[in-house]
Amino acid sequence: MKKNGKRKPSKLSRLKKHLEHLRTEFASAATDITRSKLIVQIRTIEEQIKIESFHRITGFNRVNGYEILSGAPGLGKRS
Repeated sequence: MKKNGKRKPSKLSRLKKHLEHLRTEFASAATDITRSKLIVQIRTIEEQIKIESFHRITGFNRVNGYEILSGAPGLGKRS
């Protein structure tokens, strides 16, 4: 049986949409205080996009916890 629901948008696409929204707000900002706040938000979102795109390329976001061996150092488990 197929599921007929919408897929949840990826974190990267959500960040890109949020960045686009912030840039449109920045263009219409009236005061310098709001512009400075928006600049800070834009820069943090850009950093998050950079990190998330790196994780997508390297496959780091697809690593599950159960795939790590039980004898790996630092997990506190014994084999």
